[in-house]
Amino acid sequence: MEYSEYGLHGNEPVQSLATSAMPSPARVSEPPRTLLVVDDDPTVRQLEVAILGQHGYNVLEAEGAAEALRLADKMPAIHLLITDLSMPEMNGLELTRRFRAVHPKIPVLMVSGSLPLLHARSELDLDRFDFLAKPFLFDELLQKVRTLLDAVAPLPIRKSWHCD
Repeated sequence: MEYSEYGLHGNEPVQSLATSAMPSPARVSEPPRTLLVVDDDPTVRQLEVAILGQHGYNVLEAEGAAEALRLADKMPAIHLLITDLSMPEMNGLELTRRFRAVHPKIPVLMVSGSLPLLHARSELDLDRFDFLAKPFLFDELLQKVRTLLDAVAPLPIRKSWHCD
């Protein structure tokens, strides 16, 4: 399966993803940042894990909120939570609330095919919270992740080496 052929809703082709070529691997996270990706859809989760892993992030994955909370308890250093909004056992908002009870300063990226979150905006710390609508382009995911991580602890800007 090529990533550019399939979208974020199972095996159905998605036009916007087909226009986004798989990004070339580049180390964007030095020292490596640890991300926790939570999605009950294995295709979506594996796609996100693959994209982020190829770009230098340490990626933990969970198929649901309970597993994510167990991982968060075991891992002292998680730098970003990426979670789907709609999951069967506990939605992404409740997961975020419980995760933030233990990790209050960690940013969260909420991913969803439908984002009816306007009513929840007042309940969330939007300085460290962002949304990404499915389907999305690979570059959109990477940009959102980098923006949230940089807001907490910016990485140094690398200078290019030029030979004159």
